[in-house]
Amino acid sequence: MAILRLDKGRHFSLVTVTVLTILLLMFGLMAFGSSRSPKQITATPVVHDYRYDEPFRGSEGGKTLARACGNCHSNRTNLPWYGHVVLISWWINRHVREGRQGLNFSEWTTYSAHRRRDELESICGVVSNDRMPPASYRVLHPESRLAAQDKNAVCAWAANESEHDK
Repeated sequence: MAILRLDKGRHFSLVTVTVLTILLLMFGLMAFGSSRSPKQITATPVVHDYRYDEPFRGSEGGKTLARACGNCHSNRTNLPWYGHVVLISWWINRHVREGRQGLNFSEWTTYSAHRRRDELESICGVVSNDRMPPASYRVLHPESRLAAQDKNAVCAWAANESEHDK
C-alpha cells in the first residue's frame, strides 16, 4: 500500500487521503452545488396536505400510499441529505417532477372522475408488480418498501375508491 510521508514523521495511506478528498468534495458540492440546478423542485410555502383529504384520511391504503409514494407523487417532498449534492439533486429533482406529472396526490381532488378511476386502476397494478416505488428508491428509503399486506391494502383501497367514484 502506498504511504504518503508528511513532515514531522506522520504517515497517511493513499486510501485515507482519497476518502478525505472525496468527503471534502461531497460537502463542498452539498454546500454550493444544488442551488445551481436549473429546475429545482420546490413546494409552495403553504402546501395543501392531501393526507387529510378523503379518500386518503383514515384508510390503511391511503396511509400506505402517503408513506411509500408521497415523497415523489405529491407536493410534500422531503429531500434527504444526499438530495443536496449536485449531480444527485439533479437526478432526484427530475425524478420527482416526472412523478408529479404522472400522478400528484396533492392535486387528486382536482382530477376528473374519469382520471381518478384510471389512476386507481393503475395504482394497484404498478404496486402489485413492484414497478412502484422504483427499486432504486426502495434501496435508500426502507419506509417505501411494501409488504404483501401493504400491497393488498392499497389494492383494496383503490377498488373501494373506484366504486365510490362511479
